[in-house]
Amino acid sequence: MENLATRLKELCHNKDDEGLKTLALELGYTEAGKTMANFSALSDFFGCEELLAQLAMSALATADPDQALNNLERLSNSISAEDLRPTLTDSTRQKQLLTVLGASQFLTGILCRDKSFFQNLIIKSEIDLRKTEEMMISELRKAISEQVTFEELQTLLRRYKCQEILRISSRDLNGIADLVEVTDELSSLAAATLQRAYEVSDFILKKEFGRPMVTANEDEEAKEAEFTVFGMGKFGGRELNFSSDIDLIYFYSSEKGKTTGIDGPLGTPINQIPVHNYFIKLSDMVSKAIGQVTADGFVFRVDLRLRPEGNSGEMAQPAENAILYYESWGQSWERSALIKARPVAGSMKLGNYILQELEPFIYRRHLDYAMVEDIKGMKQKIVGSSVKKACRRAGKPDCCM
Repeated sequence: MENLATRLKELCHNKDDEGLKTLALELGYTEAGKTMANFSALSDFFGCEELLAQLAMSALATADPDQALNNLERLSNSISAEDLRPTLTDSTRQKQLLTVLGASQFLTGILCRDKSFFQNLIIKSEIDLRKTEEMMISELRKAISEQVTFEELQTLLRRYKCQEILRISSRDLNGIADLVEVTDELSSLAAATLQRAYEVSDFILKKEFGRPMVTANEDEEAKEAEFTVFGMGKFGGRELNFSSDIDLIYFYSSEKGKTTGIDGPLGTPINQIPVHNYFIKLSDMVSKAIGQVTADGFVFRVDLRLRPEGNSGEMAQPAENAILYYESWGQSWERSALIKARPVAGSMKLGNYILQELEPFIYRRHLDYAMVEDIKGMKQKIVGSSVKKACRRAGKPDCCM
């Protein structure tokens, strides 16, 4: 290591580009020109060839050594030497950071975007931390006030998503978290962002339309309607991966009522709307808060096609209407889709009530021949879809025709 440091010091001091290229190739780097420029830039940045020699050797153990050094040089344009040096002189942190830089341009981009991402991940040691859904919700409530505008909500949710994707990915790449933990945390991130999106969107709508109030009959006192979000498929099963979209269904407790409105100029309520309209607006806002593409990207892609009646159905469904739909017209694929369903945001009480009522539909006591044929048909479609995808990946789109 001392000989390497001495050689780097001499070559960098003399601005010997050809010598640096030769050294890079000798060490095992493949992009000699790029690595030569990185050696020179990092030597100027740190002013310490002993540290540079350590980095040159450590980077060789990453997925892409040339990329690791190049991305470290990129990071040096965003993080000061005073902040980077303690990280890189700690063998554990050095290995963790270089592993991330050598594996992902996307994660490097997040680190370079805002120095607070680097500080949280490395200096504050969030890379060592496993977060529960409750922890994420608590952080989001502190970071995002109910008083923000909808556009600010979108921006802040996307910022939090970047912070957490960086942490979860870094733990995954460094072998700190196993597959079960990674998919669980990704699912928790989706649920936590949905919960805060619901809370803030609901607050915004109440300021405009008042509270959504419902009554079972005329003799009962009105009470505030409840809203719940179901996660389906991989999301419901806590199996999200880094590229997953989230399948959602929105339900609310009852459509028998209207909002309280807000005080008008003459002291009488204005902006009263039917409860159904309120929850359609709320569902649309939650979907856009999470899934709409903005200048900051999106949190998760949102898919609502699993709701009752699919694309032709209402975005949000009253609980009793949904239960009646499944019991009367529910198809086999909908029964299968509901096996992994769970409430992920909003009222857990309402969500669990709906699931309890749907149990006889989801888990039938007996199978008839029609049901068996439906299951076989679904299986054949899954296999056919897998074969087509495999053919396209192999560059043979007609191989399964």
